Amino acid sequence: MAYNSTTWTTGSSSTSVSTTTQSLYAYYGVNEAITGFLAGGHYFVPFQPSAPMSSGVIDVDIGSGTDPDTSFTSANTDTQFSGQISSYIWYLPDNIYIDKIISIQGSDNNTADTTRMHLMSYDYTANSTSVLTNGAVVGYSSDVSVENTKTQLTEWTISTNSISSGKALLATFRKDSGGGNGNHSVNIIVKYHLT
Repeated sequence: MAYNSTTWTTGSSSTSVSTTTQSLYAYYGVNEAITGFLAGGHYFVPFQPSAPMSSGVIDVDIGSGTDPDTSFTSANTDTQFSGQISSYIWYLPDNIYIDKIISIQGSDNNTADTTRMHLMSYDYTANSTSVLTNGAVVGYSSDVSVENTKTQLTEWTISTNSISSGKALLATFRKDSGGGNGNHSVNIIVKYHLT
């Protein structure tokens, strides 16, 4: 029996094989605990659904500009420990193509707060304080007004679909109000396939 990428052959007969692309899904998420962060700061979201997150525990910030910073250096200081950043990293052992990014979010506050999120791609360097470099926006959400009476489903804009192996993908969360203006929760779903 032999296979030539489209056909199995055995002796004098052959069978065609349909080629399809299988969709895969990756999740970032945090339970109802995004609170206490500075207004306008970008904060990493754990690469796992519904992880706990609160300031002073895993409060790793990545800038306060329009987009997150393009690099991250680990150090012996709170918000820069290697133990804080490691649970945010989706390391890619293969090339992927991003098909869609969506998010679901909510809040426990009756006062609406505007949020936005990014999916970033970085060069990842192990065993170095220069953990993340050459950052680029992969996708981003629009500004979303979130309050406690409804959840919000948002389909993101994708800037770059093709991501090379060896890259690290990290999601970030930003809100306009600082301090304790409500706990937020978020579930980010990345639909992709291998290339």
